[in-house]
Amino acid sequence: MKENKVLEQLKHEALYAQRSFSTELLYQTYGKAQMARQLKVLTQSEFMEMNHMTVYFMNTDQEYIQHCNQEYAKCCRVVTM
Repeated sequence: MKENKVLEQLKHEALYAQRSFSTELLYQTYGKAQMARQLKVLTQSEFMEMNHMTVYFMNTDQEYIQHCNQEYAKCCRVVTM
């Protein structure tokens, strides 16, 4: 069975977002997957695969979490004089 082209593109975008540690891109890709599911372009199992590559990834991948924590620490440092 030939893979859904929309699913292929979403997977590509999700992998790019993961490698970039981009929360914004991960959420955008998840939103696209939601829209594709509502339009019945993705099956429930394909949507769940995209959910796993985006939202689940952000909540469970230790390297991603560590990167986000480091970025947060950088932006919230208070300069003392």
